[in-house]
Amino acid sequence: MRARIRGWLVLVYTALSMVTFFLLSLPDTLLGRGQLAMWFARFAWSRSILRLAGARVRVLRLPPLPDGPLIFASNHESALDILALVARLPRTVRFIAKLELFKIPVFGWYMRLGGHVPVDRGNHARAIESLRQAGAAVRGGTSLIVFPEGTRSVDLRVHPFKKGPFVVAMEAGVPVVPVAISGAGRITPKRVIAVYPGEIRIALGDPVDPRAFPNKTALLVEVRRRVIEQHLAIGGAGGDPRDAVAAPGREGTSATGAAV
Repeated sequence: MRARIRGWLVLVYTALSMVTFFLLSLPDTLLGRGQLAMWFARFAWSRSILRLAGARVRVLRLPPLPDGPLIFASNHESALDILALVARLPRTVRFIAKLELFKIPVFGWYMRLGGHVPVDRGNHARAIESLRQAGAAVRGGTSLIVFPEGTRSVDLRVHPFKKGPFVVAMEAGVPVVPVAISGAGRITPKRVIAVYPGEIRIALGDPVDPRAFPNKTALLVEVRRRVIEQHLAIGGAGGDPRDAVAAPGREGTSATGAAV
């Protein structure tokens, strides 16, 4: 019962604080900058939600990162993954997000004005165009967070990756940073509004240069292998390295992952 009460408190606070920070950052966003919105997201909104949820975030490995834009490819356990990564990654980032999220009042406006990239997962041609837009954004200097599994993991293992984010990486020619996150799925289990205080552990692998691979599939396989390696190192369950690429019927997008 206590976990459910905390879950509802976190949910209500998330909605109310989102409206507040949206209104505070709106003038800056309308001027076409959008930096204030992401500053609030990194240093106020995400951190205050994690604190209320009783989620302690530890970054156990952070290798030197090259200058310029990066694509952070992470496994996906919980909605808190997004907050933990936004708060602790050493870059201001944007997301590739499913189109449905952009239709949510306030939240969707915040994402659109903040420069995040919508993907229409029901339309293949539009999804391809969205990935091209994401590639152009990265080439222009924007770092992205992607969740290549396409949805949150119920069993907390690393599942097959979808190809979309690696299309962006190959087209943009920027390094992909493997990210492992563990513990968030136990704090906020999928399909339940409940929050159990605990620790979220994050480890970043060494950047992977897409130019060293012949195609997106080879890049995907190597990045996923490194995510699994890091996931095991921080106490996660890992995943099957042989089952690397999501079957075509499972392709799609999640809240933050994109694939076609």
